[in-house]
This record gives sequence, structure tokens and C-alpha cells, in this order.
Amino acid sequence: MRPRCTPLTFLLVVALVSMASGTEPPATPPGSGGAADEAPATLDLGQVPSDATLAQLLWSRSPDLVAARAKIVSAQSDVVRSKLLPNPTLDASWNTIPVGQTTPPNLSDPLNQVPNYAFSLSTLVEIAKRGPRQRAARSAYDAATLDAYELLRQRYYDLLERIAEVGAAQVRISALGDLAQSARALSQLQRDRASHGDVSGIDVEKAALEEEKYGANLSDERQKLAEALVACAHVAGVPCTEFRDARQASVFLSTGVNAPGGDPDQRPDLRSLAAQQESARASLELAHNKRIPDPTFRLGYVYDQFQAAGNQRNSLFAGVSLPLPVFDHGQADALQAVASADAAGRARDLLRTQAEHDAAALEAQARDLAARRRTLTEVSLPTAQHLVDTLEKAVRQGGTPLTELLLARRGYGELLLDDADVLLQSFRVGAALGRNGPSGPPAPAELAPPT
Repeated sequence: MRPRCTPLTFLLVVALVSMASGTEPPATPPGSGGAADEAPATLDLGQVPSDATLAQLLWSRSPDLVAARAKIVSAQSDVVRSKLLPNPTLDASWNTIPVGQTTPPNLSDPLNQVPNYAFSLSTLVEIAKRGPRQRAARSAYDAATLDAYELLRQRYYDLLERIAEVGAAQVRISALGDLAQSARALSQLQRDRASHGDVSGIDVEKAALEEEKYGANLSDERQKLAEALVACAHVAGVPCTEFRDARQASVFLSTGVNAPGGDPDQRPDLRSLAAQQESARASLELAHNKRIPDPTFRLGYVYDQFQAAGNQRNSLFAGVSLPLPVFDHGQADALQAVASADAAGRARDLLRTQAEHDAAALEAQARDLAARRRTLTEVSLPTAQHLVDTLEKAVRQGGTPLTELLLARRGYGELLLDDADVLLQSFRVGAALGRNGPSGPPAPAELAPPT
């Protein structure tokens, strides 16, 4: 005896086939692997953190990068969605329900002898659309990743500049501290000499005023150091501590930003615009291909109980439906894609031209600052220091007026502060060159720039 194919059996088979098709497991969102746990609780400048440490710290702690990370996950979900096939549709119906007199009449149980059960499975078959959609989604994902890396790169240079401001403040404090100590010693010497009648009271007052002046300047620089540490913590997302000493800070400033030149086209923001343009072009191709109708194929089974009328008990049916793209054939999507591609291309051209102009101007500034620093360190500062030392000895011996020493020391102090300012300006120009070029910190493991 052959087994009967009942409607329930068919429905179970279809359900099992649908569940067996499955889907890919969701991808792990970038940056969700506990990066915050790996970041240090403080940024200790005395340890001179590496570029990778700074990048990981910013990626984990910077509030500005939260939205960028969410955008990456959203773009990644679009890539996953573009690879999925359209869901099939299962349809079930109960047909030929008798109403009134049946044919033939006088059936013993019309509800069990007349109706039929129909089950069908239909699926949409896309033509010339999956490829462009996947390319558009992939390019959009690349653009989102590059945008996040560019934002991380900018915050990295922001943090370097804040660290440089801390270092410059420490260098200035060290210079002013030495001058203030020398002024105190000279002031005490003048008071001692005045007590013996060797100098007038006005010389004592001049020395005291000079001491107070350097003390006030030193207090101002310490306030600037505190503000620089606050600004550093604001960018880093964790408290910043000072360099070990002024020497270490000066070495950091002198080393500058390691930003070798390169092709501006490799800048993350320019690469992102190129990826956006490619995504728009793929979307334009997808919009044009919407003129091609996508058929929906259908396969079904009918279990018919109305055998009294001579109907077939078990039967199959197949069909196809075809939409007619008469009104909407992708013209609106094409208009949007053309506008997006044109905007991305124009923005990329303008940014590249601006990068070339900025590079020439910044390189000229860097050369001028380097020449100025050489003059300060090789000529001006040694000469001023020698003059101060000579006059201080002469004043202690009473052979030179105090006014000359005060003027010489004031000039030497201004040169020391100028040297710290030139160091800071040189660092900032180096950071600007880094921003203008393609170089940047090593990307965290959760954010490897696409190649």
C-alpha cells in the first residue's frame, strides 16, 4: 500500500526546508571586543606612550568616535544584508468551500468531501541587481571605516598637540625657575650689600621688583601647565600626568611629529570620498537595472477531496509573475546616485588641491622655524647666557651697575621663552603636516584601515 501524501505532511516538509536554509551568524561589531578594558586609566607622559597606545586610548575613550563606530556597524549590516537571498514565501489556502447545494447533491459530509487544500512556495529571483547592490554596500562600508580612521587620526594629532603644550609649559617653567632663583640670590645679595652701605636702596628695590616679576611669571606658567593638563585629559578621555622633567619634555618637543610625506591621495578622507563615489556609481548601475523586471517563481501542491466530481486527488502547479516597471523604473534612485557621485568627486578634487597648497605653505613654515631655532640655540642663547654670567660676576664685585645685569637677564629670559615657543610652533607645524598627509597612528585591531 502506497503512503498517502497528506496536507500536514507537505506543510511539515516545507517548514523543515525553510528552517534548514538558515542565515549567517551576525558579524561581531568593530570595537566591541573589550577595547575599553585595554586602555590605561591615566596617560603618563613620563613614560612617553607609543603611537599605538595613544591610538588605542583614543579609540576606546574618545566620545567623538562613538558615532563613527556605530556607523561602521550599520554599514557592516548593509554588507551582510546585500549578500542574503530574498526570503521565500509560503502560502496555504482552503478552497472550494461549499455554499448551498453541492454538485453532485446530497453528499454525506460536504465539508470533508468538497474543499481542497493548496500549498505553494514562491521566491523572487533578482536579475542584475545583487552584484551592484553588494558593491555599493561594500564601498559604503569602506568609506565608513575610513571616516572613522580619519576621525581617529585627527584626534591623535589633537592629543599630540595637547601633550606638546604640556611639554612647552614645563620647559618654560624650568627656564623661569632658574631665572627666578638667580633673581632671588641677587636680591638677597643687594640687601646684604645695602646693609653695609655698599649700594643704594634703589638698587635693592630694583632687584626685589625683578624677583617679584619672575615669581609672577612662574606662577602664570604653572597655571598654563594646569590648563594644558586639563586640555590633554579632555582629548584623551583619561587624566594626563606631566613629563618627568623639562629635559624629557624638550626632547619630546624637539623630536616632533613623525609624519613622513606621501601621496595625498592616500589620505583616509580622500580615500573615503573615492569609496563613496564608487558606492554611488554602483547604486547608479543598480538604479538603471531596475528596468529589468524580477520574476517571482511559484511551485505548489493541491490536495483535492472532491473526487465525487472527478477531481484529481493530488496535483502540483507552477507559475511565474512578472512586475511591469512602467512607472517606477529607478529614475529617482538614479538621480540621487548621480548627485552623490558628483558631490563626492568634487569634494575629493577640492580637498586634494587644498592639500597641495597647504603642504607647500607648511613646509615653508617648517623651514623658517628650523632656521630660527638654529639661530637661537647656536648663537642667541649662548651669547645671552655668557653676557648674563659675565655681568652677574661684575655686579657681585661692584664693577657694573645693576641695571645692565637686569636688562641682560630680561633679554636672556625672553630668549628662553622664545625658544620654548619656537619648539611648540615647530611641533604644531609638524602635526599640521601630518594631518595634511596620509600618515597616522597604527590602527587598533578593531579598526584596520581597508586596503
